[in-house]
Parts: sequence; C-alpha cells; structure tokens
Amino acid sequence: MALYDEITSQVLENCVNDISSKYFTTLTVIDKLEKLYPDIVEKVKAYSTRNWRAVIGRALKRFSLETNLIAQVSSASETPARWEKI
Repeated sequence: MALYDEITSQVLENCVNDISSKYFTTLTVIDKLEKLYPDIVEKVKAYSTRNWRAVIGRALKRFSLETNLIAQVSSASETPARWEKI
C-alpha cells in the first residue's frame, strides 16, 4: 500500500466539499487536510519530511482520476496544480 493511500477518497472528498469556491489549488486542499485531518498529515510528514506536499498532490490526482469530481485545469508542469469542481 502506498503512503498516499492513507489519504482516502472520502477524506479528499470531504476536503474538496469544504472548499467554498469552484476553483482551488493543491495548497488549498493541503490547508483543509491540516485543519480537518491533522493526524493523516502528520503521518505523511513523518514518512516524507521533504516531499510530503507531493505525496498529497499525488493522492489528489488519483482522486481526480477515480471519481471525476474534480479536474485539473493547470498544465501538468504547473505547481501548485489548479483544480476545478465538476
């Protein structure tokens, strides 16, 4: 099981639903995760102190592909990625 599997689709859906605007960035989701699920964020930080934001970004990308509830509106090379609720 990959580390980003700790961040389940339900957790990400709760964070995305808590964001009021239609457009948001990966950093917005990270802020929501830190507020709503600090234990999960701490687990990710403990495992990957240097790249923990990238781990969350990969989980968000996986969530996007699996659920089609959000879509990436920025180019793949842009960081932080910009997202849109569908």
